Amino acid sequence: MADTITITLGERSFTLDREKAEEAYAAKKVINGRNSMFFNILPLKYNWAYALYKEMKNSHWEPGEISLQTDVAQWSQLSEPCQTLYKTALGAFAKSQEIFHSGGIYTIRDLVTAPELKLVFGRFVHEENTRSDVLVCLHGTLGINPMECSALVATPAMAAKEQFVTEKLSPLDRNTDTTITENKQAVARNIFLMNQCMEGTQFFSLWASIFSLAAQNKLPGTGGILSKLLGDVSYRISLFDKLLKEMIEENPDFWTPSFQQELIDLMTEAVTIEQGLIATIPVADAGLDPQALAAYIEYLADERLADCGLPRQYHHATSPFPWLDEQIHLTSGSSAHASASTLDTTFDDDDL
Repeated sequence: MADTITITLGERSFTLDREKAEEAYAAKKVINGRNSMFFNILPLKYNWAYALYKEMKNSHWEPGEISLQTDVAQWSQLSEPCQTLYKTALGAFAKSQEIFHSGGIYTIRDLVTAPELKLVFGRFVHEENTRSDVLVCLHGTLGINPMECSALVATPAMAAKEQFVTEKLSPLDRNTDTTITENKQAVARNIFLMNQCMEGTQFFSLWASIFSLAAQNKLPGTGGILSKLLGDVSYRISLFDKLLKEMIEENPDFWTPSFQQELIDLMTEAVTIEQGLIATIPVADAGLDPQALAAYIEYLADERLADCGLPRQYHHATSPFPWLDEQIHLTSGSSAHASASTLDTTFDDDDL
């Protein structure tokens, strides 16, 4: 009789052939492993990924849960510069989904082979829908013309962001040969660029402006929605931090000093571009000092670099805006959400 192991999921138990389970476990890799679907998830190897999936699933929210009644009452009384800043933020948010090349996330998902990793990537679809719903909610409730918001971000500073990503992203598709070192670097480059440089660092000057208004009890509903939205972002940043570290551990050939410097250079260029945006928007009308905000982007970039195991570049002793760290979930977003990779046989779960 074959040696077996029993995996307990909540009140249910599953018996697996030990030899086959160990074989399946050993075949799991971030890339270049046995390509299997969600239902072949057991035994778990990347326990952190399934734990993160559960966190993301349990934190699901809808924009309609947060009242915008105060925002509606305040909108007509808001100063013109603050209205312009708000509309610019909405326009940038809409544009960001295009600039971030969200479709590239799905390409990464196709290249990832371990099923528990594919599972956590699946949450991205839900969150993209939520992002779109946020725009519909804010535009519709406050009666703001989306075309006006789009016009406000048709600027050289915004074009610089789009050009930066377009030039730096590596061409990938689901058939890319990820056994080649250069292509491993292309996957890692895109992960870092889309998540750490763009979603994790850029546009935070606009988000900070909205949070600053909310701290003054101006448009507090929008501040609450944005905090929820950036909570989702913090989960994705955690996912890609850990994914990159797992790739490095399994594929040390691509993590060369020159490649690490390339990623650092990408981040410093992204910071410069974001600081260029700060110089063009009326952040002072939201109660923010432009120079301090520019320094905060550097501080944020250092946090993103450090989370990926890369050296800090700006070395600010403290955060220029400690209150903002909490608002953008910086502390929670930088946690590893990790546990050791083991052939676990017991899980506290009821819906795997």
